[in-house]
Amino acid sequence: MDTRSKYESRFQAIALSCDAFTTAYLVMCLLFFVPYAVKHGGYIVLWFLPISCVLPFAIMPIVYKLIHRFDTLLFGRYHIAMPLSAFLAALFFVLTWSATGGGAGAACLVFFCSTVFVEFIMTYRYCAFSVRARLSGSGIVNSSPLFIVFGGAGALAAICAFIGFMKYDPETVYVNTAYTVAGACVLLALIQYLATHHGVPRLGGKRVQSVKDVFRAFYSGLDKRMYSSSLLFEAAFVTVAALISCMCIDTEMSVVGLISVVGVPVAVFAVSTLLGTKLITHRSIVLSVINLICVILSTAVLIVLVFVKPTGGLLIFGMIAAAVPVGFGGAVAVRQTKIRFLTVKPLITGGTVYLLLELTMFAAVAVAFLSAAVVTTVQLFTSDNTAFVYGFAFAAALSIAAFCVAGKLPQRPPVPPAYSYEYGELQTTDDGNVQ
Repeated sequence: MDTRSKYESRFQAIALSCDAFTTAYLVMCLLFFVPYAVKHGGYIVLWFLPISCVLPFAIMPIVYKLIHRFDTLLFGRYHIAMPLSAFLAALFFVLTWSATGGGAGAACLVFFCSTVFVEFIMTYRYCAFSVRARLSGSGIVNSSPLFIVFGGAGALAAICAFIGFMKYDPETVYVNTAYTVAGACVLLALIQYLATHHGVPRLGGKRVQSVKDVFRAFYSGLDKRMYSSSLLFEAAFVTVAALISCMCIDTEMSVVGLISVVGVPVAVFAVSTLLGTKLITHRSIVLSVINLICVILSTAVLIVLVFVKPTGGLLIFGMIAAAVPVGFGGAVAVRQTKIRFLTVKPLITGGTVYLLLELTMFAAVAVAFLSAAVVTTVQLFTSDNTAFVYGFAFAAALSIAAFCVAGKLPQRPPVPPAYSYEYGELQTTDDGNVQ
């Protein structure tokens, strides 16, 4: 009996991190969505995609209220929303990548399905985080190695599936990759659901709040300097990453070169994230300096490549050299953001911090899509690759602005108490953070 319990605990520990595999969704959207949208949805749809990424700022507080308002005896607070949102996210993800032809219908399909997908994937990730936090004790800052491994596996799966289907049939590469990624995410979500369904008590308390109170809990009292700096740094790295993949496809880079250029920074990001979890424990101006140097170095190399126009191995080597700082600096920026968000304001719960992190990440993607829309539109009228210079210069400007508004004083994040199951048991730390 003890042996069985031991294996069950190990299986549950693994299953708790399955939602990290949804990194595959973000990587696929970040690296391949712009060329897909241009080809099958038209240039105009790129100008509307940022709306899909910022709309959750208005919707997710309401979703948060609904999740915590209902606590059914059969499913509990999270275990009806978690699998349902995972399935619907996968469905609308596939529909987003199913557009063909480039007409108005295809553009509407891309925009509306991507908008719905963002809402459902954010709901699923929040529910999975809440369950994991209560069953494993991991929180915002102390992500487990298993969680990072699942995230890296998801990113690698998206890239490998895309490259494989590109060699198989370039015309259906996007939808086939979407089916593969979505199927894997749904399967892992089902495993996560079954492994955790009986772990969290069903009879927790309800949080009855008005919509106004929920929005106030999310957004009022934010440290605007820290938040703006975090958003701008993430937006800078996301913009560079998105434009690098666009540049690879635009120059018709070989399959080996494409794998190297998009795979290396993802690997660097995963390793840096794992190390950063152990080594970076407080916010500091040094982290902002690292972020700034990485963005400036990467954009400088890329701008030189745009003007010099190398080919073959020299182009691949140059783009890898520019992509490595993006992976490293991006991991540092995300780690810094997590630590900052634990001190952005008093009286904030761990779940609210997590949703703020998710919202900020999608806001950064919105900035990247806007930059890509400018670049591709300029390219359309000039037929010149130097349009990428505008995007890279914009990313550099974002990093400089982020550094200028960054807080200069180091501060350790508070150590949160254990997550409770009942709202009547919420505890407050010395500096006012509620868990």
